[in-house]
Amino acid sequence: MDTNRFKASHDFSNVQKNLHNNPGYSVESYSQEVKDYMNDMKSKNQEATKQGFMTQAQKSAKDVWEEIQDMASEAWENNEKHSDEKK
Repeated sequence: MDTNRFKASHDFSNVQKNLHNNPGYSVESYSQEVKDYMNDMKSKNQEATKQGFMTQAQKSAKDVWEEIQDMASEAWENNEKHSDEKK
């Protein structure tokens, strides 16, 4: 993974830039997820609730955070190896 591109795409001081660089995070994409969730609950004869959707979204965010942690950890280890090789 190119850590420089990762850093550039995650400018934590500029939320609008982050949304532009990561188009998957938008109101429109979550609107589709809400529709999918409501249809899924309807097909299961269950009530779709905001809390239920938010719980599902939270699990999704946790998975993404775990992936980011793995990538960041790998980048750290790779940079440590390169740093040791230069010594």
